[in-house]
Amino acid sequence: MNLITESSVWLFIAYVVGTLFGLWFGFKGNAMNISEQVIDSLIEQGFLKTRGYGKDMEIIKHTEWCDDQTTK
Repeated sequence: MNLITESSVWLFIAYVVGTLFGLWFGFKGNAMNISEQVIDSLIEQGFLKTRGYGKDMEIIKHTEWCDDQTTK
């Protein structure tokens, strides 16, 4: 009795590919969320300055907002 058939091999391959695809998307989404949380935290703590609101928000370079001319 042969337990490994062609259809079960294809099912196993599809399972592995689906799992890897899910893990890849999960990691990519998680990395994006962590990056957003870190940047939001830096803005709230005052380490990053921004201009605009919502989707139009942009991070300003240090040289554009630094008033102390001796620290350039």
